[in-house]
Amino acid sequence: MRESGKVSILGLGAIAIAGMIVASFVFAKDEPANVGVRFMDALARHDVDTLTSLSRTGESDPAAVEKEKKRLHDAWDFCVNTAAKHFLFTWRITSATATSENHATVTVMETKAGPSAYEQKYELSLEKEGGKWVVDVGAISRDMFPALPSN
Repeated sequence: MRESGKVSILGLGAIAIAGMIVASFVFAKDEPANVGVRFMDALARHDVDTLTSLSRTGESDPAAVEKEKKRLHDAWDFCVNTAAKHFLFTWRITSATATSENHATVTVMETKAGPSAYEQKYELSLEKEGGKWVVDVGAISRDMFPALPSN
């Protein structure tokens, strides 16, 4: 029997756990491995906006960055929604190595859907751009995914 005004310990525990989970996502560092996971997840789900935000522009002028982001958005849209609309694969990150303060490599094992599927190793080259890790799409092997945007 419950008394008026008393709070369940289980209820408080559930709220505390939910708070910790939210905090872990909010305060998670933008490490190369995390960026690699977000990029591959966006690629698998055909998430054009996330792919665009995680792609290297190579520009420093704000106007040029916006122009390049628009071009990349259109290129990613064509890539995932037209050229590779039915391309299915599974993936897993096997390692992430920072080669310097501004460069890193994330190793991905990808298996394309099909009857004779096998795992293939690919690398994502990451660079810091504006203080954030982004993927150099031009450095990705064209065998990994159809019609990848070019730099």
